[in-house]
Amino acid sequence: MTDTFTIHHLRFICEAETAIEMDAFKGSALRGAWQSHLRTLYCAQTDNADPLHQALCPVCFLLSRETGSGDDRRPYAFEPPLSTQTRLEPGERFEFGISLFGDTVRFLPYLVLAVGQMGQHQGLGRFIHAGKRGTFRLVAIEEHNPLSGVRRTLLEPGGCTVQMPVLPVTLDHVTESACRLTSELRANGNCLTIHFLTPTRIIADKHLVHQPEFSPFFARLLERVTALWCQFAGGQPLSREEKHALLSRADAVELVVDHTEWWDVQGRSTRLGRRQPLGGYIGRATYHTDAWELLLPWLLWGQSTQVGKNVVKGAGWYRIEWRMQNGE
Repeated sequence: MTDTFTIHHLRFICEAETAIEMDAFKGSALRGAWQSHLRTLYCAQTDNADPLHQALCPVCFLLSRETGSGDDRRPYAFEPPLSTQTRLEPGERFEFGISLFGDTVRFLPYLVLAVGQMGQHQGLGRFIHAGKRGTFRLVAIEEHNPLSGVRRTLLEPGGCTVQMPVLPVTLDHVTESACRLTSELRANGNCLTIHFLTPTRIIADKHLVHQPEFSPFFARLLERVTALWCQFAGGQPLSREEKHALLSRADAVELVVDHTEWWDVQGRSTRLGRRQPLGGYIGRATYHTDAWELLLPWLLWGQSTQVGKNVVKGAGWYRIEWRMQNGE
């Protein structure tokens, strides 16, 4: 893993000005509105724009199509609100996150303006106000590091100046957290729980995986993190021997408790021009193996990169826990 790979986590705190209605899974609506307004605001080029334009244009960089045959390799991922509330009344607040990979953080001004203006002009969710969507205002922006636990305000409520983020997740954070977590796991029977916060959609051998089996989940995670560090930090792909060692270790991990369920979600794909399946498993799954050392750094990176299909819309977001859940 290259030590230049970083991930910035931004949280946008918003307040509804008129009623907003969305589906229970809000990632597709948020990302769709943000993407549409970003394109409208700064770049009218289509996906077939000339290569020179795409190389220089921040919007084309942010909204570029996937570069591989697996997960999206776009330079960001959404973290949608976790509440299943489908209607927000005026004055109610909600939060969502955007994770930025590598030096994508340099485009922060475009991201902030797009979020603020989409809330005021384009709106969000369904057309429930005489052919218009509900509106919201951007109240504040925070950054946080999920491994260090440190948070910092980038935009104060009522403020107009946005500070640049300075708290990225780095290799040092991952290494330190992996060492600490290894010791804690040993003290708790080497049982690790993954809480799948949003639908995790894993494809293995061209088939959809409906249960949180560790091996296919980890294989997709390994592909995604490796691809991101190669694309956004100039890293090198794993050798065949390194990949084999990791996948062999993953095969030895046993699913011991499965408290997940399938959430059959759909969203609208503007690029495909049709409804798109976003469903995946959510909930908690507990795993056991005698040796987590090789796997933990990848699992920790995965908390920030997300995993599986549709991560740009907020799917595949999870958190690691290391104690057995009550009653298990």
